[in-house]
Amino acid sequence: MPVADDWRTCPLNLVNKAFTNRQDNWEAAITGQFKHLLDNESVRGSLPSLNLTPNHELTDGQLVRFRGMVQDMFDPEIYMAEYETRNLATGVNQVVCGRYRDVLQNTMRTEILEDSPLNVLKDRGVVYCVSIPGESPWVTDILSSRVDDKAGPSGTYQNPLKRGLEPQNDNQVESMDMDAPSAPANGDAPSLAGKRSKGEDGAPVPATNGTSKGQPDLNLPIQNPKGKAVIVKLYDIPENEIKLCDMLEFVGVVSLNPALAAAEDGEGMMGSSLPPPSLVPRLHVVHHQKLTSNNPLMETMTLSVADIERTREQLLYILTQSLLGDSLAAEYLLFHLISKVYSRHDIRILGKLSLNLFRLSSNQNWSRRIYTLLNLFTTGSHYLPLSKQQLETTPFTPVKDFEANRLVSGILQLPAGTHLVVDETVMADCQLDAKAVQNLTALGNLMTWQKVDYDFKYHNLEYQTDIPVLVMSEGRSMLTADVQVMVKPEENSPSPDTLIETNFRNIGNILNQELLNRIRVYLSQARELEYSLTDLLQKEVQEDFVRMRHENQGQISVDDLHSHLVLARLASVSRGKSTLEAGDWTRVKEMEADRRNNRMAPQRAEAVQPNGLPMHISA
Repeated sequence: MPVADDWRTCPLNLVNKAFTNRQDNWEAAITGQFKHLLDNESVRGSLPSLNLTPNHELTDGQLVRFRGMVQDMFDPEIYMAEYETRNLATGVNQVVCGRYRDVLQNTMRTEILEDSPLNVLKDRGVVYCVSIPGESPWVTDILSSRVDDKAGPSGTYQNPLKRGLEPQNDNQVESMDMDAPSAPANGDAPSLAGKRSKGEDGAPVPATNGTSKGQPDLNLPIQNPKGKAVIVKLYDIPENEIKLCDMLEFVGVVSLNPALAAAEDGEGMMGSSLPPPSLVPRLHVVHHQKLTSNNPLMETMTLSVADIERTREQLLYILTQSLLGDSLAAEYLLFHLISKVYSRHDIRILGKLSLNLFRLSSNQNWSRRIYTLLNLFTTGSHYLPLSKQQLETTPFTPVKDFEANRLVSGILQLPAGTHLVVDETVMADCQLDAKAVQNLTALGNLMTWQKVDYDFKYHNLEYQTDIPVLVMSEGRSMLTADVQVMVKPEENSPSPDTLIETNFRNIGNILNQELLNRIRVYLSQARELEYSLTDLLQKEVQEDFVRMRHENQGQISVDDLHSHLVLARLASVSRGKSTLEAGDWTRVKEMEADRRNNRMAPQRAEAVQPNGLPMHISA
C-alpha cells in the first residue's frame, strides 16, 4: 500500500526537495522550515521519543525527539555535504545532498565520484548525550503520560514503557515507610534495589560505570536500567553554544543503519568502544532547544501570589514534620531547595546554599525517608550514602579515556539544578584510601566552589556547576557547608523512632496529587524568579549590618554579610517577591541569630572527623 509522503516519517524527502530547488544559503532555509514546522509543542509531542520508545520500534530516517544531557563532546566530523554520482545505466551525473545522513545515497546502478570537483566537504559537531541523570520518576511519568498511543495493525498500540501517575494517598505512605523509596531517583527498578549486595557497613554496593553482565555500557553518570544514550550530530551551531552537562531537547533524523557499526569500528573518529547504532542511535538534529528547567508542569501551570504563599506554608509544615517539629531547620531546608547560583565574581559564588543538617540519627532510615520526600518534590536528585565502600569504589569525577576516546562519567557530572543529598549517617570509623580522599576532595570543591575538575590524565579541566548539596549527618559534617544547622526535635515529644513513624505517616496522609503538583511548580517557579536590590535598599542593608557588627563587637564578618544577603534573597523569592522587604530582612536576622546561638556545634580538634568519630586516611 502506498504511504503518504509525511515530513515526519520521511524528513529527508523534504531536504532533498529543498536541495533540488536550492538557491543561495539553502541550508538556512531548510533549517527555518523545520523550525516553523516544529514550533508547535503538540507537533513536537507527536513525534516518537527516543527516551520512551525501544530502538527496534523506530525506522531509520524518521524524525524523532530526545531529551538528554551532554555527557561528552567529540571533535568535529568531516562529511560530504554535496557529492556527485553517476548512473551506470544512463551515464547521467547528478549532485546529491549528504546533509543529515551518515551513509551516502548509493545503489547498485550508481557510483560516487569521489574526486569530483563538485563535491563539498563540511564539518558537523558531534556530542554524546544521555538521559538526564537523576531525573525524578514523577517527571518521566508525566512526560510518558503525554505520549499519544500509536495505532498498530490490530488496533491501538500501548507503549510498554508508559506508566500512569501513581496515586498519592495510601501508596505514598507506604513508600515513605519502607526502608528504601519505591522509586529511587537514580532510576533503579524497585526489584533491583532489594537485590543489590551490601558492603561491610550495610550500605548498598555502588554500581560502577560499567554495567552488569548482559547490559551495554552507555556511560551514564548515574546508572539507570531505562537510561538511553544517543550520538547527536549538529549542523551550523555557533561555537560554545552547547556545553558539557547542558540539558537539551533535540528533534532530528534518526540513523540506525547497521553499516555504521562497521564503518566506525577500528580507528574511526569515536573509536570502537561505543555500542552499535542499534543500541546507541545517531541523531542528525534539525531543531534543538536548551532546557533551563526539566519540570513539565511549568508548561501548563503557574502559581499566583496567593497560591505561592499558601503552598509555602504547606511545604514548610511538611518539612517541619519530616524534621520532627524543627521549624527553623525546615525553613533553612526550604531556602536550600530554591537556591541557585545566579552570579560569579572572582572567587565568590553568589546564590549557592549548601546545607548541613546534623544530629540526625540513623534510626528508622530517617535520612533516607527525608530524601524520598525531597525526591517527590524536586525534578532531579541523587542520594549518595557516604560509606567507605562508596568512597573507595565509585568514580565521582569524569576521567578522559584516551584509548577509547571517551569521557568516562562520574556521579558528580550532573546538570544544573540536580539536588545531591549526601548521607553521612552511614559512615563509621574507618581508614580511607587515596581514592576515597580524592572523592571527598571533589565533593568538598563542589560544595565550596560549585565546580568539578575533570581528569584529562595530564591536566585537569575545571567545569562550573550549579548543584545544591544537602549533607545529613549525626555529628557536624566533615564537609564544609555554607550553613550548618543542628536539628532539634520538638520538646516533650515521644521517642524519635515513634515520632519518625508518626510524622511520616501524617505527611503521607496530607500529600495528594494537587498539593504535590503545586509544590513542584512552587520550587521551580521560586528558583527561576528574577530578583534585584535597588541602590537605596543596598545602602540601608549595609548601614543595618554595620550596626549589627557594632552590637556584636565585631564578631560578625564581611562573609556573614554575604550569607545574610543570600538568605534574604531566598526569603524574598520564597514568598514570590522580586525584591527585599523589611519583614524578610528581619526574619533572616532572627534565623541567623537563633542558629548561631543555639544550633552550632563546637569546632572539632581533629581536622577530619565525620559523625564525631575519628577517620584515618592512609598514605
